[in-house]
Amino acid sequence: MKLDKLLALLSFLVPGRLLSTRYLFKRLEILGQDPETCEHKWLVVAAIRNSVELQVQCVRCFAYSEVSDPSQQEWNDAFGAMENPYPWDDDSRVNPVRNG
Repeated sequence: MKLDKLLALLSFLVPGRLLSTRYLFKRLEILGQDPETCEHKWLVVAAIRNSVELQVQCVRCFAYSEVSDPSQQEWNDAFGAMENPYPWDDDSRVNPVRNG
């Protein structure tokens, strides 16, 4: 195991408030899979009001993407997603992952 990956795993033992935000994002980069080769497992994490889309995040590579044209029920359900993310199983409706 590479040293940076071992340190990233050990950092979970340190209270988050003692780690910089910059390092927390770096840790995601170190531990996450490559979005280009990842077999995504999506969670709905937010409703994007200005574009009326659902924001989804992969739990394996941490990439974000969107689901366009949600139904009224999907839209309503997404308003609690920031506090309680939930699985999204229809990969065919997830827009391609954006890099950067």
